[in-house]
Amino acid sequence: MEGLTAAFSAEPGGGPELGALVAGFVLLMVGLAVLTPHRHSRGPMASPAGTRRALLYALFYALCASSFMRIVGSAVIGHDTSPWLLALGDVMFVTLGLFAWVMIVAEGHSFADYGLRWGPPGRMGLAFAMGIGAALFVGIEPWRMLLTGEAQPNSDRAVFALLFATVGSALPEELIFRGYLQGSLAKRARRWARIALPALAFTAVRALRFLPGPDLAMGDWLFYVFGTVLPLGLWWGLMRDWTGGSIWPGLVSHVLVALGPTLAGYTPADI
Repeated sequence: MEGLTAAFSAEPGGGPELGALVAGFVLLMVGLAVLTPHRHSRGPMASPAGTRRALLYALFYALCASSFMRIVGSAVIGHDTSPWLLALGDVMFVTLGLFAWVMIVAEGHSFADYGLRWGPPGRMGLAFAMGIGAALFVGIEPWRMLLTGEAQPNSDRAVFALLFATVGSALPEELIFRGYLQGSLAKRARRWARIALPALAFTAVRALRFLPGPDLAMGDWLFYVFGTVLPLGLWWGLMRDWTGGSIWPGLVSHVLVALGPTLAGYTPADI
């Protein structure tokens, strides 16, 4: 699995690319400039127009996040622990979180439409358990390393990992895919389609970051895309549907999935 580790870096053994940094911020600004004008004239979220806009937000998010990953990928997997890179990553992650927040404000839909609401207590409790179980299944080894003291992150690493897991990953992706995109399909598509289509879009976005090539074998790429990302996307979508529209259990699960490996500096090559 060394190819997957190398795919995080812009240049193996090299420094971050200024072009990727500039491209990420430019793409984000262009995306918001294109999508946010006349925001008060939006129709209901659950509409064909809502689905199209959700997909456009997903596209700009994918391009921006992929550019940023070329800069901070080596820090995410623990290969580069320099304070300046961790600090730069903190700025990028907050920027991605702000992108999602501006989307919510600009679109004018209620928080409940995005799944930021509570469902039946019994179902919510079970959904949280399902989400935590999925996080442990995917990331049991890095969490073991943290709990046993084998991995001992410093304060800079802890802040970096927390921001990556929350505002740099879980929050924007759950709001865009399980929140906006899945919400736009409510009462318009069958249950399987409401769950599967956002999961496929989520998988496509994640796959763009790790394309197969000289540093990433096709088999490793296929395992990452279809063995980890797609099942998680389907699982989190099912959790939203089953709770009556809440993304909170999936959001917590997503944070735990991203937090453990980043905090421990864990890489697939350690398997």
